[in-house]
Amino acid sequence: MFKKAVLPAFAAVGLLFSSCTHIIGNKENKSMSSEFFKRPDGQTARLYQLRCADGFGVDISDHGATIIALYTPDRNGKIRNVALSWADPARYNTHPIYLGALVGRLANRVSNARFVLDDKVYQLLPNDRKTNSLHGGFGISGRLWQVDKHTGKELILTLKSLHGDGGFPGQLDITARYSISDDHKLTLDIIACPDRKTVADFTSHVYLNLNGEGSGDCSDHSIVMKAPRRTEVDEKLIPTGRTPEVAGTIYDLQKERNFADILKDIPNGLDDNYIIQDKCGIRTEAAAVVKAEKSGIRLTLSTDRPGIQFYMANCLKDKPGRSGNYVKFGGFCLETQNWPDAVNQPGFPSAVITPENPYTSSTVWAFDTF
Repeated sequence: MFKKAVLPAFAAVGLLFSSCTHIIGNKENKSMSSEFFKRPDGQTARLYQLRCADGFGVDISDHGATIIALYTPDRNGKIRNVALSWADPARYNTHPIYLGALVGRLANRVSNARFVLDDKVYQLLPNDRKTNSLHGGFGISGRLWQVDKHTGKELILTLKSLHGDGGFPGQLDITARYSISDDHKLTLDIIACPDRKTVADFTSHVYLNLNGEGSGDCSDHSIVMKAPRRTEVDEKLIPTGRTPEVAGTIYDLQKERNFADILKDIPNGLDDNYIIQDKCGIRTEAAAVVKAEKSGIRLTLSTDRPGIQFYMANCLKDKPGRSGNYVKFGGFCLETQNWPDAVNQPGFPSAVITPENPYTSSTVWAFDTF
């Protein structure tokens, strides 16, 4: 149950609550939801629609609080779905690339799948390169969330993660609020309230293609990011602790850069955390801007997280998507997050949360045309 101490944190991310013990009550707009697929445990995952009058909107499943589709108009006014999803929804049960899912209890990689908190070692599940933990395992991404509110423009989902879940200490009450607005913004606000000192970090792992899902690779896209530094990583993509400046290097995205040009320098694409701020909770407007020349769609990403993992999705080749098999670099991810492996890097922003200081985050995807 939520404590009174966390109410200011909810207000900070725009979530309004009527009491400290429950969020809204189970309000659901049945006319804008449908059955999605049957889970192995026999439960039915559902799909929830949020829509504006002009067709802008998003489809979200209560399985993993997952973004399944994201609709926005192109420069000619045609509505395009720019979010990637599986052709067979049953793949959401097992497949490891977190397509559209909300991930945690710790986003990104944890070295050797372990960390120390108050002199106690916590061992996590090693699901990356046989040694590291990635995105907290399948954890919250494979769970069925409870829908606490669903209207035409808002969806609030909650999940209770028990003490020991995935190896993490403490019970965590997680709330994710998706909302849309008539000016074509999708907002994700998250709060996680622990019953004791623990660690947490969450991100949306939505894969986007601004020309439309299944429209080929993203070579005509361009990106600019307010990130003067990056977290340097080793061969296992674990941070070394160094945070070099990107200016004058192949990693520099401070000036608009075409995806095709990036791939000339880095043939396997980027999968790097870019440093937006040096601590959590500072909001950065237009932290990243991505444009697609073919569709004329522009994405402006704003967040209060200190890092963004820019992943160019080299994993997608021949993956069976909604509109046919995907191609390598057929999408991209902008994962707003704390810096990776912060639990093992004393110089990084802290991932520790307490009942008095819970986890909060807010990310806004704003779409327009150029």
